[in-house]
Amino acid sequence: MRDVRRTNLCLAVVACTLLATQKPARAQAQAQAQPPAPANEQDEDYAVVQVQGTSWASPRGLDDVRIKRDQLDAAPHAQTTELLSAAPGVFVDHEDQEGAGNDIYLRGFDLENGAGVEMRVANVPINIPLHIMGQGFADSTFVIPEVVRSIRVLEGPYDPRQGDAAIVGSAYFDLGVPERGYQVRATGGSFDQFRLVGIAAPRGMDEETFAAFSLRRTGGFGQDRSGQSASFNAQYGLNLGTRDRLRFVATAWGAQTQLAGFVRQDDLDAGRVGYYDAYPQLAQNQGVNSSRIIASVDYDHTFESGARFEAVPWFMWTDFRARENVTGSIQTFQNVPSGPSLGDLFQSTNTETAAGLESRLHSAPISLGSAAQLVVEPGVQFRAGHTNQARTLLVPSTLQTWDTRADAALDTLDAGAYVDLDLRLWKRLRLSGGARADLLAVNVDDHFAGDTRQVSGVALSPRVTAEYDVARQITPVVSYGEGFRSLDAESLQPGASPYSKVRSVEAGFRAQTPNDRYVTSLALYETWVGNELGFDPTSGGLETEPSSTRRGVVASALGRPAAWLLASTAVSVTEATYDSPGGDVPHWVPSVPPLLFRADVTVHGAIATWHGKPVQGSVGVGYTFLSSRFLTDQIRAPVSHVLNARASARYDWLEVGVDAFNLLGLHYPDDAEYFVSNWSANGAARPATAVTHISAAPPLTVLGTVAVYF
Repeated sequence: MRDVRRTNLCLAVVACTLLATQKPARAQAQAQAQPPAPANEQDEDYAVVQVQGTSWASPRGLDDVRIKRDQLDAAPHAQTTELLSAAPGVFVDHEDQEGAGNDIYLRGFDLENGAGVEMRVANVPINIPLHIMGQGFADSTFVIPEVVRSIRVLEGPYDPRQGDAAIVGSAYFDLGVPERGYQVRATGGSFDQFRLVGIAAPRGMDEETFAAFSLRRTGGFGQDRSGQSASFNAQYGLNLGTRDRLRFVATAWGAQTQLAGFVRQDDLDAGRVGYYDAYPQLAQNQGVNSSRIIASVDYDHTFESGARFEAVPWFMWTDFRARENVTGSIQTFQNVPSGPSLGDLFQSTNTETAAGLESRLHSAPISLGSAAQLVVEPGVQFRAGHTNQARTLLVPSTLQTWDTRADAALDTLDAGAYVDLDLRLWKRLRLSGGARADLLAVNVDDHFAGDTRQVSGVALSPRVTAEYDVARQITPVVSYGEGFRSLDAESLQPGASPYSKVRSVEAGFRAQTPNDRYVTSLALYETWVGNELGFDPTSGGLETEPSSTRRGVVASALGRPAAWLLASTAVSVTEATYDSPGGDVPHWVPSVPPLLFRADVTVHGAIATWHGKPVQGSVGVGYTFLSSRFLTDQIRAPVSHVLNARASARYDWLEVGVDAFNLLGLHYPDDAEYFVSNWSANGAARPATAVTHISAAPPLTVLGTVAVYF
């Protein structure tokens, strides 16, 4: 048996070597004439891969799109994760806070802290598999928005390259500064907000090379909402001759934010507490502290044949602490259930040190006769981490620990490998996809329970997409894929699987005119999730819930009818229910809006001439509608209308602009939940009752910006 395995391994190595060393004459000439393109422009087949001078359109699924800077700038976005709202059917809430991941609404999911979307920044995976605030926790706010050149968004688990946490899809952030030179930006406005950004992008160097910093503070739009953050992003791209390229990435970030917590809807309705207030007792000292450091090297080699090899070793350190009280004072000592509650202020901490390697070999096209061409890409992904995490209850006034609920050290390993195939037949039919396998292993040293346990398993993930060009501009598409997400430490028991599976299928069409002046898509999908993540107020975090099913449709359209006009719109209709054996009555997954509508419109161009130089102007508007969401099977949250707008003008080296969020000045919840609490507006004793609770989204916020370029 061992000899057979060795033989298979040798054959695989030989096959990969032959694929990489093929030397078609035309590809060889082009490789000698041109240096390799920046690795992140090629990375992950960002919708179009240049091979032998021919564009191979190979999106994986209907909504696999690359969003460039003109779309990202169409509407105001204060934080980097909010940029994802430019993708079809995606909405990311706007918060005047940093430190915790944003909530992301996508294809019938309300993803708290980004858990469920695989994210990468410059090829570095930033999800934390076993974070105490949710498996796959992802927070991209450490990335300075001004240095994001483009984002590839994949909706659904249809690409073999997608790894852990790609339950709903993936987002890959490409960093670069096309405008060379130096710039300083200062922003200030509502609620004592101030932000300072500096970017150095030396002329004569390519747009991947830059260094940038960002400093921000805010007094908060209501009680207990102040915060501050600092971020540093640097990237350096270097060509080593005509075939090799290196890219170095380094980031450092820290954020500190106060939290006001939830307020009861009945107190709001009775006027006992204001919409942007916090309760006077027990709610103090809530907040988030978060830090992150990343370092990576990306090596990209182009063979004479046109094949490419890429390797990305990386290192990441993260530290997180959250203090939240959502229920008041209903908790009791675990070992003395009859003991009095000293307040429900949970402190959750998570510190991880992780390192990994991403590597792939992308072959040149292989001719399979006159009617077929094939591209093969084997790849490996490796991640190892050590995590210390704990959850304790603190006395709100003194921050002394009065009970412990979790305390563990985790060693995690994810060793993944995939083979991706991209086959084109008769110039019209494309079959793409392949298989992925991940060995997941976790060692849990549970200090709280006083035991040690090891759990491991292999996640197999087949994925395939079929496309057929019925006409030059219309392409029907069908995709199927399986993904996975690591389970939390408390769910990991010997003999159990260390991951939760998801299966998804979609069908629809994509249509575009030449030069992508108009692009539209329609996708019908169904997704089956093995285990949900749901908000559990009694545990202070997210808990595993039963399996569920999502069915829905996403339609989108993007138009550039003139050089000065860009408009995009998307609508998502979803049904999200728990799988209830033997029951005909649906049980709705909470916080999922059945209807989501977004529209962005921007107008830009020269508006005047002064001293022989043009004055460039831009106006953009973004609108989002979230329908009423189920909090229980009978209770719903109110609808949300969110209107944001921006305007700017630039003359030579000077730019001024203004951004307005929640332009209608409406009260709407950033989060709404139904649970039991005993909060009191006057501090008097109150029975614990179940009621709707809300966490307020920011009111009308106006920010002005002055930027200087030199």
